[in-house]
Amino acid sequence: MTVRIGLIGAGRMGNVHAGCLKEIPEAKIVAVADILPERAQTLSAQWNANAYTDYRTLLDREKLDAVYICTPTGVHAEPALAVAERGLPFFVEKPLALTMRDAKRVARAVERARVLSCVCYHWRYTNAVIKAQEILAERALALTAAQWWWTLPPVMWLRDKDLGGGQVVDQTTHLTDLCQFFGGDVTEVYAAYSHTAYTDAELHNWDGYSLAFKHTRGAVGSLRCTYALFKEIADYEPPRVDLIAREMFLRITPTELTVVTPQDRQEYRNEGAHHFGVNRAFVSAIEQNDAAYIRSSVPETLRSLALTLAANESARIGNPVNLDRFIEQAKP
Repeated sequence: MTVRIGLIGAGRMGNVHAGCLKEIPEAKIVAVADILPERAQTLSAQWNANAYTDYRTLLDREKLDAVYICTPTGVHAEPALAVAERGLPFFVEKPLALTMRDAKRVARAVERARVLSCVCYHWRYTNAVIKAQEILAERALALTAAQWWWTLPPVMWLRDKDLGGGQVVDQTTHLTDLCQFFGGDVTEVYAAYSHTAYTDAELHNWDGYSLAFKHTRGAVGSLRCTYALFKEIADYEPPRVDLIAREMFLRITPTELTVVTPQDRQEYRNEGAHHFGVNRAFVSAIEQNDAAYIRSSVPETLRSLALTLAANESARIGNPVNLDRFIEQAKP
């Protein structure tokens, strides 16, 4: 079966996912929409696809099996709603939205239309994460700890917290998503941010972040991240999630899982492009009409978004934020 795909948003991530889809024989991009005509035309030409500047026109004219939404975060919700209303499965870049209200609107639309959905928490689909699940099995965690040292975002709109939400919402959501994935839902978060490395004219955003949180299963967690460094830092200090159980230490990075016990140290390498697994899973889910392939649906990842937005709120008010109340207060 050929899975006919419409792609909305032909920028950096649209091209990343299109590159992964090239490696999946069943996938075929038949239409591309972007508000910049040259971007839509450039990407569509690689697939002999139709180019549009309005995603609504694309959805009205094309016969599709699924849709990719790779627009900037602030404009995820409306395309997702339009796609769900047409009864089409969709893949959307993370984070799902910049507000819980918009995220809950999309979740409600997915539920009503009963469509398959996938939010691009691509770390969940790596060999490292799957192997960590197998190793931990029913082991209780004592601690989750995440870290991401980084530099000024290469995409200009992400440098503005009003457009991208800040590093915790846009980037390290991958890490806190895994903290909840392994440690259980977070019940409460306390965050403090800084803005000292750059002037507001250079970076309308926070440049240092520190989070502490509690998991429902008893573990405690933390995140440290920054935009204040330089891109080469990733060669020395890659982003990571550390999981600690009784006499067992696990570290997940973009390239591997490391497991250390009193007896030995084991390493399990990831294979292929970091984003390939999530694309392979989504296309398989559409082809087989089987949601089991998807490990990060809209309903399953709502709390991952909530944790990051609640952290921003905690940093703003200077107090811990209860996630259940934070989610409940957002009316779709």
